[in-house]
Amino acid sequence: MPTDQVTPPPTPLRPATMPRQEARLRAPSRTARPRHRTVTVRRPCENCAPASRAHLSWLPSRWSAGMTPVSAVLGRRVPMEPLEPSDPRTIGGIELHGRLGKGGMGEVYFGVTPDAEQVAVKVILDDMVGHDTVRERFDREVLAMGMVQGPRVAGLVAASEPGADSPWLAMEYVRGATLQDYLADHPALAAEMGAALGVMLAEALDDIHAARILHRDLKPGNILLGPDGPKVIDFGLVDLVEAEEGLTATGARLGTPRFMPPEQVESAKDLTPAADVYAMGATLLYALTGHHPYEQKNAHALYYAIASPDKEPDVSGLPAPLAPVIEAMLAHGPASRPTAAQASAEFRGVLAAAGLSVRDARVHFATLTYVERPDDPPSYIEPPRRPARPRHRERSTPRPVVASLADRLALAYAPGARL
Repeated sequence: MPTDQVTPPPTPLRPATMPRQEARLRAPSRTARPRHRTVTVRRPCENCAPASRAHLSWLPSRWSAGMTPVSAVLGRRVPMEPLEPSDPRTIGGIELHGRLGKGGMGEVYFGVTPDAEQVAVKVILDDMVGHDTVRERFDREVLAMGMVQGPRVAGLVAASEPGADSPWLAMEYVRGATLQDYLADHPALAAEMGAALGVMLAEALDDIHAARILHRDLKPGNILLGPDGPKVIDFGLVDLVEAEEGLTATGARLGTPRFMPPEQVESAKDLTPAADVYAMGATLLYALTGHHPYEQKNAHALYYAIASPDKEPDVSGLPAPLAPVIEAMLAHGPASRPTAAQASAEFRGVLAAAGLSVRDARVHFATLTYVERPDDPPSYIEPPRRPARPRHRERSTPRPVVASLADRLALAYAPGARL
């Protein structure tokens, strides 16, 4: 670079300022031929500076008090890794650009649809496809995601056909940290922040339960803090309320123990929406205080404490305005817990008492919890223009005008020609 060239200052990380309606990702047509094309990617600056606290100066001081720099919020997040030689380059017409993660049962890729929409593609590992339990759980996840519609739930874009040799699904890619990662480097949420989170998580549960589905694994790690606020992900343990007998083994403990209600610890069958309400209360307790309802040294002791009606959950440290509703959400008996809608009404009341509308609370929450980092996948993808289709037609050599007219006259006045 020439020494006299001035380098522009790096673009700071951009916090969300207003909610934006994300485009609904559409699945490519099954009959159309997948378009394999090259995309032009504009990547963020490599030396981007963290967002200044001045960006948050318009917020109430109680919301931003004790905030850590946003550059540290996602410090433990692993950047997208490049594709390996053995990885596919396309799945169902979706172009893959990198790896987002790998678990015991599958891999997750970052991809772009033929419409230039960004998606997270989950693929079941080849050596796990033959396991009936894995395929059954995956099929239920696809079914559940297709049934749930709502702004607080990551939407399904496309999926493989039932019984496919290599099952996969594509869901909308949500930028931002998980609530778990955010809380790892951030102080406990203020009361108004917790109330705003409660309203939006209740919206997610309302949409999930309206589809007659139970999530069964709601926790901070399954909540993404996107530019418009939180979105619930991971329906791998979803339970269909009207599922056939035998889909869930009796006594099977599926879920995350610290966020499981007593009835889920005792048996995975016969759960109700109240189980998700308990998990939501445990999530809010952790976000507001930094501790769980029950803390034990080993899993056996933890299960015993949760299932025992004599042991009360630890709700110390909860802000006074939120303590009654969260304590009710953590009640031992499902019938004693409020519904998601009833809890939402309580959270809205806390916001109203603080002089905040639900809309303003959503904006404030997204502003404080969402941030893009240089190691995220590209935030802007510009699809190239389609090359013009070549027209294959024969062109005769141009002839002089006089010669062309002479030929026409000769044909016109030839014997037998009609005048």
